[in-house]
Amino acid sequence: MLFRPIRLLIFLGIAFVAGIIYERQSLAERCEDAGGRYVNEMCER
Repeated sequence: MLFRPIRLLIFLGIAFVAGIIYERQSLAERCEDAGGRYVNEMCER
């Protein structure tokens, strides 16, 4: 019984981290498409 809530928290954590990675990758691609460089989590033109 105790395993289900723990498993849910683990899956939520994994999904959260995957979402952050996906969003950062998307920002980097949009920055490069606009002619900039993605350095230190910022787009430099």
